[in-house]
Amino acid sequence: MEGADNKWLDNRMESNSTESERAPAKPRVLLVEDDPVSAYLIQQLFMAQDLPLDHAGNGAIALEMQRQNRYRLVISDWMMPEMNGVDLCRAFRGLGGPYVYFILCTSKGQKSDRAEAFDAGVDDFMTKPLDRAELHIRLRVALRILEAEEVVQRQKAELESMNAKLNHLAVTDELTSLYNRRRFQEMLQEGIDEHIRTGDQVSLILADIDRFKSLNDQFGHQAGDEALRRVADIMRQNSRRHELPARYGGEEFGIILQRCGLFEAAIAAERFRSALENASWPDRPITASFGVATTGVHIQTMSELVAAADQALYSAKQKGRNRVELFPANQAVHAIGKG
Repeated sequence: MEGADNKWLDNRMESNSTESERAPAKPRVLLVEDDPVSAYLIQQLFMAQDLPLDHAGNGAIALEMQRQNRYRLVISDWMMPEMNGVDLCRAFRGLGGPYVYFILCTSKGQKSDRAEAFDAGVDDFMTKPLDRAELHIRLRVALRILEAEEVVQRQKAELESMNAKLNHLAVTDELTSLYNRRRFQEMLQEGIDEHIRTGDQVSLILADIDRFKSLNDQFGHQAGDEALRRVADIMRQNSRRHELPARYGGEEFGIILQRCGLFEAAIAAERFRSALENASWPDRPITASFGVATTGVHIQTMSELVAAADQALYSAKQKGRNRVELFPANQAVHAIGKG
C-alpha cells in the first residue's frame, strides 16, 4: 500500500505541468530543524520520494533562505532555541508573497498548544518521529492546497488584468488612443474643482482640424482616420507633463492645462499649431485652428470654460484658420453649446 501511495504522489507531482503550466511539478521544501540527527532522518525520507529539500538549522537562517528562495512548503520543528516553530510561522506570514504551506513537527498533543499554533498560521501538524506513510498523506494534502491556491492567484491576476483593460477602454478613444470625451469632461471638472478649492487656474485649448470634411471627400474616410491618428500622435508627443490631450469629438481635440494661466496656455497652443503645420503628411498639409480660455472672474464652471474656448476657436476659424485665438480674460461668456 505504501508503494502505491508513493507512485500516486510521484504521478500527481509530474502531472502538475499539464494541469497548470505555471504550477511547479515538485515544489522545493524547506526543513527547519536544529537537531542534526532528526534533520538527517527527514532528509532521507524526502530523498526516497525524490523531493528537493533544503535544510535550515534555526529560524533566523530559515527566514533568510525564504527571502532568497521563496519556498512554498515549509516543515519546521516546534521546539527550537531562540525562535520556536510557532514564532517562525508568524514571521513567515509577515514576509508576504505567495502563500507558504507550513507544517509543524511536534510531540506536543495538548489542544491549547495546537490552538496557539493554528492562530499563528500553521496549516498542519506531524507527530515526531515522522512516519513515512503519514508524511505521504500530509504532502499530498499540501500539494493539493498549493495547486488550488495557484489556480486562485492566477485567476485573480487574470481578472485584475481584464479589469485594467476595461478601465483603459472606458476612458480611451478607440481611433486615436487619446482620452475620450467622457474622461476629458471628468478631468476638466476635476481641474475646475481644484481651481475653486485652491485658486490655481486651469486652461483649456480646443483645436479643430482645418477643412477636414474636404480631406475626407477628396481622399476617403480611411485617409481621414489616418490623419486623426497622426494629429493625436503629434498632440501626445508635444504635450508637457501638465497638459492632457483628448479627442473631444469628430475632428476636434481638447487639451487641459493644469495650473496654467492664459499666457502659458497660448504658448502651448502655438506649440501644437506649429508642430502640426511643420509635420509631413501623405496626402495634403494638415493644419488646425486653436481657441484658448482660462478660468477667472467670469469663467468659473466647466460649461463656461468650454464655451469660452469654443468662441475663441470660432474666432480663429473666422480669421483665416491655422491660428491661435484667446478668449479675453475680462470678458463674460454665455455658457451655451458644448459641455
